[in-house]
Amino acid sequence: MRRLLLLACFALVAFPCVANTSQGAHGDAPPQRIYGTAPPITNLLYVLGAQGLIAVNAPLRNPSNSADDRFLSERFRQLPVLGGWHGNRHPNLEEILRQQPDLIVSWDTPLLQGRVDDDLAKIGLHALAVNIEDTANYPQVFRQLGAAIGRSERGEALAAWAQREIDALQQFVATIPANERVRVYYAEGRDGLQTECDGSFHAEPLTYGGGRNVHQGRQTTVMGLQSISMEQLLAYDPDVIVVQNPQWFRELFNDPLWQQLTAVRNGRVALVPKTPFNWLDRPPSFMRLIGGHWLAACFYPQRYPYDVTAKARSFFELFFGVRLDDDALKQMMFPPATDATFGKGGQS
Repeated sequence: MRRLLLLACFALVAFPCVANTSQGAHGDAPPQRIYGTAPPITNLLYVLGAQGLIAVNAPLRNPSNSADDRFLSERFRQLPVLGGWHGNRHPNLEEILRQQPDLIVSWDTPLLQGRVDDDLAKIGLHALAVNIEDTANYPQVFRQLGAAIGRSERGEALAAWAQREIDALQQFVATIPANERVRVYYAEGRDGLQTECDGSFHAEPLTYGGGRNVHQGRQTTVMGLQSISMEQLLAYDPDVIVVQNPQWFRELFNDPLWQQLTAVRNGRVALVPKTPFNWLDRPPSFMRLIGGHWLAACFYPQRYPYDVTAKARSFFELFFGVRLDDDALKQMMFPPATDATFGKGGQS
C-alpha cells in the first residue's frame, strides 16, 4: 500500500489525473493513451477507432471469443494484456499507473463500479463510466465515447446503425403477445448446467430478442454462472435452448436426459456465434446489437420479418470493415450440430 501511495504522489506531479469529461485529460485534444477497464469497454473502444489503446484486459482469443484475424487489426491483436476489473479479476494498479493513461473508460455497473472507483482513487486516477448493461443504451454510448476520443463522426455512424436496428427489433418483439413468447434456457458451462437468471445483465439479450428466461431471480455477482440441477432443467422444460459451449452443443443431442427436453426433441437448440467476439455474453458487448436479431430469428423463425443475414453483413461491414458472403454468415450463425437443429430456419 505504501508503494501505491508513493506512486500516486508521483503521478499527481508527473501527469494530470484522468478527467471524467468528454475531452479526456487534454481539453479539446483527443487522448493519446486510452485504457478500458474491462473487455466489453476495450472492444467497444476498438470498434470506435481509438488509436491510443494501450492494452487489452485478457487474451483476445479464448473459449468465448474467436478473435479471428480477419476482423481485428494486427496492432490490436498485439497489444499487451494489462488486466482489468471483470469477472473475479483485479488488475495490477502499479502497472496501470506506469502506463500513464490520459483517459480511462469503465463499465458502469453497480456490481463493479464502486470497486473500480476505489482502486483508481488509490493511485490518484478516475474514470469515465459508461452504462452498457442495457443494449438500448448503445447509441448514446457510441456518441459519448466517440466525442471523448476524438472520433465523433465514427461514433455517430455506429450510433445511427445501432438505433435503427434497436428500433426494428423492438418493433418486432412488441408484436409478440406475452403469452406467446418462447421460454428460453441459457446453457453455459461444459455440461450446460450453469445459467443466468432473468435479472442478470449476462442474460439481457434473451429478453431483448423477445424470449422469456425460464430461470428467474436477481443477479448477485458480476461473474454469474449459477449452477442448476438436471431435475430443475427438466422441470423448466424450455421451448428453446441457447448454448455457449460448442462441444456441449454437439453432444447434448445424444444425452438421454437432455433428450427428454422439448427443445431438444424439437431441434430448437442454438449455438451462440463467437466471431470475432461473443454475440451475447462473456463479454456482454456491442455484439448484442446483431446478437439480439440473431436470437429473434432463432426464437421466431416463421415470424421474424427481417433478413438476418443481410443485417449481419451490414454489421460486419460497418463495425469491422469486413464484407462476408451469405455462406460464411449462415455458417457462422447457424452451424449444424445434427440434422435436427433448427438453425437455418432462422434465416427468414
